[in-house]
Amino acid sequence: MASRTRAVKAKSSPGRMALVVHRRILPNGLTILATRNRAAPTIAVTCQVEVGRLNENPEQAGIASLLGDCLDEGTEKHTGDELAELVEGLGGARRWGGSGASVRFAAEDAKVAIDVLAEVVRRPTFPNVEVKRAKSLVLADIEADEDNPTTVAYQRYRELCYGSHPYARDSKGTRATASALTSAKLRAFHKKWFTPNNSRIAAVGDLDPEAMLDMVSKTFSSWRGTSQAIEAPTMPALPARPRSEHIDFDREQAHVYLGHLGIKRDDADYYKLVVMDHILGSGPGFTSRIARKLRDEQGLCYSVFAGISGSADRERGLFTAYIGTSPGQEERAIDGFLAEMRAIRESLPSEEELADVKAYLTGSFVWALERNSNLASFLLRSERFALGDDFVARYPSIIEGVTREDVRDVAQRHMHPDQYNLVTIGRRAYRKHSKATKSDQRRGKKQA
Repeated sequence: MASRTRAVKAKSSPGRMALVVHRRILPNGLTILATRNRAAPTIAVTCQVEVGRLNENPEQAGIASLLGDCLDEGTEKHTGDELAELVEGLGGARRWGGSGASVRFAAEDAKVAIDVLAEVVRRPTFPNVEVKRAKSLVLADIEADEDNPTTVAYQRYRELCYGSHPYARDSKGTRATASALTSAKLRAFHKKWFTPNNSRIAAVGDLDPEAMLDMVSKTFSSWRGTSQAIEAPTMPALPARPRSEHIDFDREQAHVYLGHLGIKRDDADYYKLVVMDHILGSGPGFTSRIARKLRDEQGLCYSVFAGISGSADRERGLFTAYIGTSPGQEERAIDGFLAEMRAIRESLPSEEELADVKAYLTGSFVWALERNSNLASFLLRSERFALGDDFVARYPSIIEGVTREDVRDVAQRHMHPDQYNLVTIGRRAYRKHSKATKSDQRRGKKQA
């Protein structure tokens, strides 16, 4: 089967950004995207692999994360040090992870950039000595996390929300699972999931898009392997009533996580919820209600946020409200969260609130796509969620079309102030919202 190529120009109204997206699907199943960006004489190439906690067996929890740590530690052609010297010697940059890799070079070094990306993605060797070193760092991170009250609370909060679903697990795994990982296991995991039909590549730079597609196609056309689609486990139901836990932890600051299961990225209400989030608790500066009332008016914290859209993925994310506050102020913070959740469900936002959020979202969107690496990530995200090649042109109209009634209605559908999970961590238990279990108390004392 021959590769298929097409270019789609996104229509746009005057003054709005448009992209010409060139797409090619190779016979091995790899999808390649390319677009020209004349903002800088560079090229960014990113390979995204559909892999994460859903691909891991429970006994190998953390393997995707460790694989990402070791992806550039040696290939069939270069050692890790040689790769670093090659990239840095040409003034390039690289970023690796459990779900792929990205490189950025001068446009004139485009072939080198694509060759380096192919080496790291297709032919890593996971040397024993480097895997052991990376594993020791992961274990040190896990130990540090156990002494970090924010991390302890957040991990327990995820467990309450996700139950037995893989998303409940820490991406690094546990001491036991991380300790058991080996070079051989990393190689087997890589062979199973780093395959062309499970991957996408985007190239963005000041080069002809068809030329970029040709270079990527030539380098990756011999990539072989096929991954089978995963059937994700069923998510748990929302709790019938508020469910809360307190963890005793001897620290100067208390932390609160409150929330429940959220939405998938393809939910029809997604963009309305983006607007709602910025009004409620994720807007910049002093614009969101929760930040203004809990931080600025009541002085309860330095750090506070709430939102549902940011974690939405192919599987359901979380609606999460978080605050770091002084011991003894947790009740006021929790009551403040619940009051604002109910208020945005019951009444319309003001015209001024809605206008400010729309101006911010539409104004910041294009600026975020100026860098080649950000634009490559955007192309991959757009492809992954089938947003359409004209999405960048449609986005302002989508946001501008959200009404005050939309914000209230999606809050009623997707926020549940009477069915939440709550985790508090700090020096004291709470009679109203939380009851510490003996196991939680033992855990907190051991960690403290």
